Amino acid sequence: MDTPHHALQDDETPDPVLVAKNLRLETGHGVVFDGVTTEVPRGAVVAVTGKAGVGKSALLLALTGRMRGVTGELSVDGNDALRHPGRVRKITSVARIDDLVEPEDSLSLEDCITERTLADAASARSRMANYLHTSTLLGLDVPLTTLYGDLSPADQVRAAISLATIRPAPLIVLDDIDRETTTLEQGDLWEGLLRLSDEGVSIIASTSERTAIPLSVLSIEMDTPHAR
Repeated sequence: MDTPHHALQDDETPDPVLVAKNLRLETGHGVVFDGVTTEVPRGAVVAVTGKAGVGKSALLLALTGRMRGVTGELSVDGNDALRHPGRVRKITSVARIDDLVEPEDSLSLEDCITERTLADAASARSRMANYLHTSTLLGLDVPLTTLYGDLSPADQVRAAISLATIRPAPLIVLDDIDRETTTLEQGDLWEGLLRLSDEGVSIIASTSERTAIPLSVLSIEMDTPHAR
């Protein structure tokens, strides 16, 4: 089995993995988010918090170069994400965005690994080692023959994150960590993300539930609903 590897920290480059200044997104329906300014250190876990409708999902897409129409300044791993979104898409990974990016319920985890490897143009040689390494860190212990749709909501989060690390990336985003999960389960999930971040990976996850977030997790608060 190949040695798993994720995004490695460079002790000589302490620059943050992401810097955003005054990010704004406006569509024909109105302002989605505005004035988002943040800095994400390498190896950090960040919670994007707020109620439904405040633009959390859109912000996650924007931070990974997957949303058009964003203005302001955004640098991801040294790349200008607004001028060169394609470069940023290649070095970031989306674990789950509600209704847009998520493994299919009818696929086994083994099939999900194959599908994600093809979609991300990842190394077939190291895909299984990377997946198993992350799933162990997160506490996912189910057979690879298990259907994604048969997993508990908490294990679906663990599987989605594990799949997102098949292709090593310095930044991973996940939408709705609190979807159909209890606050206790959410606490376990955040702790799992912190273990993954210890390996130099930065993870940004959205939630509407603040009480389960550990103190060591940074936050981006989005409180005002905008576009309808």
